[in-house]
Amino acid sequence: MADTPKRRKLEKTADTVQAATTGQKYYCCRCGTAYSRRKGYFPVSHSPMYRKSGYLPWCNDCVEEMYDTYRSELGDKDAMRRMCMKFDLYWDDAIYDMVDKTVGVQSRIKSYIGKTNLTRYIDKTFDDTIAKEEAEAAKRPQYLDDEDMVEEPIVDIPEDVEIPEEIRLFWGSGYSPKMYEELEERRHYWLGKYPKDFVPDIGTETLIRQICGLEVDIAHDRAAGRSVEKNVKALNDLLGSANLKPVQQKDMMVDTDLENMPLGVGIQKWENARPLPTTPDELKDQSGIIRNVTTWFLGHACKMVGLKNSYCQMYEDAINKYRVEFPEYAEEDNDSFLTDIFGDAGQSEVSSNE
Repeated sequence: MADTPKRRKLEKTADTVQAATTGQKYYCCRCGTAYSRRKGYFPVSHSPMYRKSGYLPWCNDCVEEMYDTYRSELGDKDAMRRMCMKFDLYWDDAIYDMVDKTVGVQSRIKSYIGKTNLTRYIDKTFDDTIAKEEAEAAKRPQYLDDEDMVEEPIVDIPEDVEIPEEIRLFWGSGYSPKMYEELEERRHYWLGKYPKDFVPDIGTETLIRQICGLEVDIAHDRAAGRSVEKNVKALNDLLGSANLKPVQQKDMMVDTDLENMPLGVGIQKWENARPLPTTPDELKDQSGIIRNVTTWFLGHACKMVGLKNSYCQMYEDAINKYRVEFPEYAEEDNDSFLTDIFGDAGQSEVSSNE
């Protein structure tokens, strides 16, 4: 927050200073209501159209009424865009998403206008929205125009060849049986690249339909000696949209964020994406590492701090195997004691001395 540039302040105008001394009134251009000041009663605007005053000429109540009228006719999102168009405000889906996630009891249109005054949007107007949308439209795939298309004779579908209704609904009507066959071959080819239980959503089906259609068109145009550059470019754009380009597949195999990712986060990500299978019981801890760590580290630690639990008992059972127990003898049983220490030789030596 310390590096964030400060919001640009509106310069005080002469009529604002004069209003504080002469009691000048400010009127809403829609309802005609008079206010003693603009601040708090009129929405702030940084549009060049209202640069002198720094406020919209409509009061907050009128702005709310206009928004409610548009919302009843167009819906919430389209109404918000229409208000931006009317007031020369910058429209962006990101701002609308922020409003949709954070707004509570506050007015939605008032919250949207407030967020257009954020530092990154403060100098933008609806002209910037138009320029942005035109730039995005220029990047979209450009298909063949009507003038570039070569008319082909219409082939009537023979009555004895029935096209299944499912295929006709997926590809549309008007194709020849041969065309349907080619399209279905490409469709099965692409679906075969996915898992058997994969069910494509609407977006995936649309991309597959367009990719298959372009592939068939490219094959026909190349066979007829026609130019295929535009269709090839459109096909590459579609493959990029579907993340099916070879370079994209290569990038997906290499986790570019792994260097900046904490180890625990990386392990959790791998476990969620490609979890390890459950280890069979006969293959668990074959080297005994888990048992040794549990016994000699965790069990020993529990023993040292005085905890009585299963780990401490495991340590006790293991250490008992290495303890040495001295035999106990009665005070008068010196012969057995000597036999245990020196064996039969010691007993023979005692007998000879006697």
